[in-house]
Amino acid sequence: MKPDLRIETDRLILRAYNETDLDDHVEILGDWDVTRWLSTNIPFPYSRPAGEAFINEAKANFQEGDQICFSIIDKITERHMGGLKIFSAKSEECEIGYWLGRGFWAKGFATEFLTAVINWLKQEGTIKKLVAQTANQNVGSRKVLEKVGFRHKGLPPANYARRGHGAGCSEYYVLNIDGRDTG
Repeated sequence: MKPDLRIETDRLILRAYNETDLDDHVEILGDWDVTRWLSTNIPFPYSRPAGEAFINEAKANFQEGDQICFSIIDKITERHMGGLKIFSAKSEECEIGYWLGRGFWAKGFATEFLTAVINWLKQEGTIKKLVAQTANQNVGSRKVLEKVGFRHKGLPPANYARRGHGAGCSEYYVLNIDGRDTG
């Protein structure tokens, strides 16, 4: 993946993580109201060393192109707002996950960045199907997924119950990038 890859929307920039994101990243994932919706792979309380390790891994994965983790930036303030991860970006089917700082909820940002990433993936052409998992009680995330075209498919299949998911992520969503509803 090109390290200078950027996806821009009216209000946002999606780019590779870098060290300037660290303080905001740690603050966002240090908020239990954000972290409780993520997999148990995310430690809580969230520490600066965990943030440094995450950013180093995200940068390396971004360059390799297998797992792409975008830092979501507010265009006006240039503040880091959250992140989006595309797991196994070199395969036709992959999982997508995202998080957003609490101060940015219910303002249309998640719909905006998910729409932009979906459009970018359509242009790239490798990924044909996206899947997402969320908690049943995470109504905001469920609405966003449905708004951008994901279809609710019930419980996640066993092969998507990777470490940290399962009971907490009880809802499974699918989006076929080519628009076909094949499951």
